[in-house]
Amino acid sequence: MIGVCRFSYLGEGGFQTQHDDPAQAARILYDTARMLRRFAYFENICLPSLAAQTDPDFRLIALIGDTMPFRWRKRLKGLMDQFPFLEVCTLEAAGPLNATRRAFRRGWNGRATYITGFRIDDDDAVAIDYIARTRAVADQLLTLGWADEQTPAAICFHHGIYWDTTRPEEDQFWDFSEKEPLGLAAAMITTPEGMTNIYRWNHRKLASQVRCWIDPTDYMFLRSLHGHNDSDRTIPPGAQSLPPRLAKTLLRDRFGLMPNKLQAMIQHMTDAPT
Repeated sequence: MIGVCRFSYLGEGGFQTQHDDPAQAARILYDTARMLRRFAYFENICLPSLAAQTDPDFRLIALIGDTMPFRWRKRLKGLMDQFPFLEVCTLEAAGPLNATRRAFRRGWNGRATYITGFRIDDDDAVAIDYIARTRAVADQLLTLGWADEQTPAAICFHHGIYWDTTRPEEDQFWDFSEKEPLGLAAAMITTPEGMTNIYRWNHRKLASQVRCWIDPTDYMFLRSLHGHNDSDRTIPPGAQSLPPRLAKTLLRDRFGLMPNKLQAMIQHMTDAPT
């Protein structure tokens, strides 16, 4: 089980901050205010949810570019002491598939015949049993022959919470079951040498490209919206509002997060000058 998070990776495409001028793209990507926000999300949302996993046998690879300034590299690598599952992979600029293939291989133990690779953004979280449940499904799919060396298969959990921090507190949390695979809480079974992975296709097109095992039942992802997302995120049509008290209970019990600490962090960033 290996996850890859593209942490402000200045590659060839794949981000709205990408620019025809690499120097200008780097200035935008590594702007101090932006990087402080990215670390705040990563340290308070993504990493704690992974640290709370019931199955701790996995790796998370933070993929960064070799243009990232030293101060940010040092801070990121310092997190490896606090979160032993974390490893930093520094690469030159490359396309999304080539870069993530190398990142997944960085997390490979050199022995496993298959990799179940998942993707996650620095401002999102997965449920505390995500690793355990994904591994169990992957084992079953391999046993059934539904995935093999020539046939990748995706595992997608469609039910989660959208958290719009730009709204009033009573209107921030929304329950939604995705109608198509979401990049978050999705993984793909491949071989370590395979030419594809969960980043290969736009997640909305995933079901037209590979076999997909889908579960829309339990809460499995937390997707944050805060006005600084690289992708265009909005509350999906048809989402149902969650009462704040229930939502905070779910954040604590399902995602291993500290709601009061998160609210304080969000308020601090809202009040800070941009």
